[in-house]
Amino acid sequence: MPFNRALYQHLPTQLSAALKDFQASKSTFRLLQTIHPNDPTPQPATPPITTPPRTLLILDSSFNPPSIAHLTLARTALHKTSKPIATHPGPHRLLLLFSTMNADKAPSAASFEQRLTLMTIFAVDLQRTLASSPDHVCPPIDIGVTTAPYYTDKSAAITSSPEGQHWYPAPAGSEPAKHIHLLGFDTLTRIFTPKYYASFSPPLSALAPYFDAGHSLRATLRPGSSDEYGDESSQRGFLENIASGGMESDGGKPEWADQVELVSPTEQAGVSSTAIRKAAKGGEWGVVEDLCTEGVKEWVKGEGLYDEDARGAKMG
Repeated sequence: MPFNRALYQHLPTQLSAALKDFQASKSTFRLLQTIHPNDPTPQPATPPITTPPRTLLILDSSFNPPSIAHLTLARTALHKTSKPIATHPGPHRLLLLFSTMNADKAPSAASFEQRLTLMTIFAVDLQRTLASSPDHVCPPIDIGVTTAPYYTDKSAAITSSPEGQHWYPAPAGSEPAKHIHLLGFDTLTRIFTPKYYASFSPPLSALAPYFDAGHSLRATLRPGSSDEYGDESSQRGFLENIASGGMESDGGKPEWADQVELVSPTEQAGVSSTAIRKAAKGGEWGVVEDLCTEGVKEWVKGEGLYDEDARGAKMG
C-alpha cells in the first residue's frame, strides 16, 4: 500500500502537545498512540486498556530513526513459535517505548515529536508486515514515553506508578503483565554494566526488582565479529559468565541468566540508525530504503529530518 502522508501530517503537532502535557504532569510513564490490528489509522491512546496484556513485549530505543533492526527484533519475537509467544501467556501486546531521559545519549538530530511520529509510522508498517504473514501474531502496538532512564526503572514506572496502572491495569484475578524487553546484545551488556548503578551497593543489586518480578530480556546477538563484542561464541560467553557467578561480586545473581534469552544473529539486526541518518543526509535514498521501512523512509525524506541536527548544525 502506497505511503499516505496525509494520514500523519497532523501527528508532530499533536504529539508535541501530548509530550509537553506529559512532561508538565511529572508522571513517569504515559501512552500516546495505539495502532490496532487491521487498522492503519493511528489512534490517541485512551485508558484503561480494556483487554490488559498478560505479557508485554517492550522495544525501547531512541528510534532516531526506526530501522529494520527494530523491525527484526519485533517481528522475530512475534513469530508464533518464538519463546515470548509460545511460552508466555496471552493476551500479548507490544510497547514501543521512548525515554526522554536516555542515560547514554543526548538529544540530537530528529526532535522528540518527530521521533514519536516516526515510531507511529513504523508501528503501522510493522502491523502490515505481521498481518501479511500467517506465522506471526498481530497484537496491538502502543507508543509510550517515560522519564525513567534505566530498564528496571522503566518497568517499575509501567507496573507500579499510578499512571502505569491506569494504562495497563492487571487482568482480573491475575498479577500485572510480565515484561519482555527486546534488545540487541550491545544493550544487554550495558544493562549489566556496574557503573550505571553507582548509587547501589553492590551496583547490580539495582536489577533485582526487575528479575524478582519475573520479567525477562530477549537479546539478539550481533552478526559477524567486532573488537568490542567478539563473535557469536564470545557473546554467548557473556551470559555464561553471569550464570557461572562471574558477576556476583557486583551483585549479579547467577539465576538471572535463566531470564535472559539469546537469539541467533541476523544481518538485519546489525543495522544502525546512524547509517540511516548518514545516508539520508547524503541523499542516498536507495540505501535508506534498504535500512528502514517504507513509511519511515518516506517521512524522513519528505521532512528532511537529517539534513541538519536538532541544534541547527549540519550533521558530520
